[in-house]
Amino acid sequence: MKQRHYYYIEGKDPSNPSQLKYIKRDIQCDDAFDGELVLLAFPIGLMNEISSVLRQFGLRDDAEFFYSECREVVSVPEKHVNEKGEGKLTFQSYFHKFPDSVANFFDDARVVVILHPLTTGKDGCKDYNMIGYIHANHIDFTSPDGQVHKGYYYNVLRLSEQTVNGEPIYRRKRIFTTMFSVLLDIVTLEDVHFVYASMGRENQAINDALKMNSQRNGKFFETFPMRNNTHINMVIGSSRASQKMVDISNDKEALREYYQKIKEQRGNFVFNQLHSEDNFFNMISRILNSSASSRVLMMPDAQGNMDAACFAINWGDYMHLKLQNPKGLFKVIDSLKITDRILYPTLPVGNASAVKQLIKGAAYKFRKEHGVQVTVLNAHDGDPYFDLKKSIIYDPFVYFVIYDRPLQYEAMKEHSKTDKGDVRVFIETPML
Repeated sequence: MKQRHYYYIEGKDPSNPSQLKYIKRDIQCDDAFDGELVLLAFPIGLMNEISSVLRQFGLRDDAEFFYSECREVVSVPEKHVNEKGEGKLTFQSYFHKFPDSVANFFDDARVVVILHPLTTGKDGCKDYNMIGYIHANHIDFTSPDGQVHKGYYYNVLRLSEQTVNGEPIYRRKRIFTTMFSVLLDIVTLEDVHFVYASMGRENQAINDALKMNSQRNGKFFETFPMRNNTHINMVIGSSRASQKMVDISNDKEALREYYQKIKEQRGNFVFNQLHSEDNFFNMISRILNSSASSRVLMMPDAQGNMDAACFAINWGDYMHLKLQNPKGLFKVIDSLKITDRILYPTLPVGNASAVKQLIKGAAYKFRKEHGVQVTVLNAHDGDPYFDLKKSIIYDPFVYFVIYDRPLQYEAMKEHSKTDKGDVRVFIETPML
C-alpha cells in the first residue's frame, strides 16, 4: 500500500481564466510501480485546451503529442478473456479523429489519465508516457420513487502495453487498481452513489481488484452477465425489409412517439439514463450531428403506424475495429476482412417480429449504402428481444456495478425484474 495523489480539475478558474481551478486529492494505492505518477481528472471539454492543462503541471505541453499518446493507449486491445486466457474475442478500436470521435459519444465525460513523467526538457517541462486512460461519463437516472440520482458509466478503459526489452513496464504493475482508486475517490468527492460499466469477459483477477477497492472505500460490488451477438449483414440483411423501413431521424413527432415506447419498455430498468425527453433528444442530436449515416429507423404496420423502431448507430463513422487472435467462429469473420465497420442498432422497441424485420432491413441498408458488413446486438436475461438478437457468433461479457446505498439499489433491482425474476440493467449506451 502506498499513498499517491491526483489532481481533480474542475475547469478554468473564473477569477483567472488563464489558470485552472483544481484540488489535490490523496489516495491509497496498491500498484507495484516504483516511480512517480501524475494522475489527472478533467472534463472532456478541456481536451481542446490540453496544452494549458499539461503546462500547469509541468508537463510537455504539445497537444498533438498528448493526442497521439491517447490514441496509442486507447487502441490497446480490449481483451474479452478470463485469467486463463479463455475467450473468443480481443479487438482494437482505432478512432478516426481524436478527441472529437470519443467526445461525440459522451459530451460530459470526465477523463482520467495516468502519466509517467520522464526527463525534463529545455523548457523545464517533463516529457511523459501515458499509462492509462478512461472515461467516467456522467449519467443521471431515476429510482422507483421518481428521485433523480447522479451516477457514472465507465468506458474506454485502457492501459499501456509498452515494453522494454520485451518486458511490459506498466501492465503487470497493478496500475489498474490505482486507476480505480482515482475513480472511486471522484465518486466520493462528487457525492455519487452508483457506477457501472462493462469489463469484458468474467475475469477473476479484475473481479478481485474491483471488489477489494470497493470494500476499501465502503462500497458494494456486483456483476451481471451479458451477451454480445455478432451478425454478418450479408446473411441477415433483407432488401424487402429495407424497402419497408421509414427514416424518422428528422421527424420530431415520430421521435416523440419512439421515446414514449422506450420509456414504457425501459422506464423501470436499473440505470435508465433516458428518463426524460430532453435526455433522449440530446443523445439523438449528438450522434446524428456527428455521424452522417447513423439514423433512427421505423418499421410501419399495415396502417402506417409505428410497429417497431430503433436507433441504428454506424460505429464506422467514429472508428474501425480490428480483431486480435480471434477464436472459434470469429476466425471466420476475421478471414473475411469485414469487421472494420460495425452497425450498432440500439434501443429497439415494438412488436418482436417487426423488430426482427427492422434489424434485417438496417443490416441490408448499411451494407449496401455504407459498406458496413457486421451488426452487433447486445442482450441480457430479461431482454424482450433476447432470442431474436442471438447469433451463433457471440461473446459473453460482464457488466459490473459499484454502489454504497444497498437498500435503494435493491429497490431499483426489484423494480426492474421481469415476471421470471430477471434483473434488467440499462445497457443501451451509444458506445460500450
